[in-house]
Amino acid sequence: MLKVLLFIILFLAGLDASASQSGASEMAGLDLNRANSLQMQLCSLKPGKKMKDYEDSFDDYIAWSKAEDVETYSLRLTPMFVTQPANSPGFDWIELLVTSFENSGAAWDKWLKTDEGAKLNANWQSIADCRVSVNPVVTMHYENALAMSKDNTRIITMNWCSRLPGVTYDQLEEKHQSMLANRVPGSPISGWSIVYNGLGMRNAPGEYMHMLSFADNAALQAYLNNYSNGEGWRNRVAYETSYATCSGQNVYFAEVLNRPAS
Repeated sequence: MLKVLLFIILFLAGLDASASQSGASEMAGLDLNRANSLQMQLCSLKPGKKMKDYEDSFDDYIAWSKAEDVETYSLRLTPMFVTQPANSPGFDWIELLVTSFENSGAAWDKWLKTDEGAKLNANWQSIADCRVSVNPVVTMHYENALAMSKDNTRIITMNWCSRLPGVTYDQLEEKHQSMLANRVPGSPISGWSIVYNGLGMRNAPGEYMHMLSFADNAALQAYLNNYSNGEGWRNRVAYETSYATCSGQNVYFAEVLNRPAS
């Protein structure tokens, strides 16, 4: 397991020069030419608490992060079409906090070591149970940056995958590059990122996750139409026959909670 984790770290380190595959290279202060830190929080309210309590707590966190100069690009995902694993604790929503690894480290130190950070942390944990992980995320493709920088809602799909026996990460990267180069012109997909297992992901449902972003439900349905009536289904069968097995896409409605200035 240690060898696998070390290989993933080395593999990601080699992506810095190639991570900006297509489209925009900067978004909400993030350098898309390199891997970034994605903090995932799978949350449920504690008994007696209301969502308004949690929203107020998160607003306090955002204000604190601005004051401490450790802002993150933050989204909250509400399940739309989701099947949760039967043998794992459920969740009511997911939060995604994206930033550089350097900023993530500084934020966590201030969150845990300053009086105000510790106070906010205690209040946050009194309202909700959140399972937190910190993972490397590589942006493969991101376009319509101007439009998405002004739109605070989108649709996000998540699909966990694991390599088939004998498939190396180099082969997988080559396949992903080929998929990007041969994507359908005018694709309704606004963004494609790959999330790799990081800290706190020991029981993850796969080795990595394809995360797709769509402007709205119409774009999602256009994607499904391409999959059903075009070559999408053939491409998926070929991918899962030769490269990886995947669990299937869960779909979420996403709202941007904070967007740091570029």
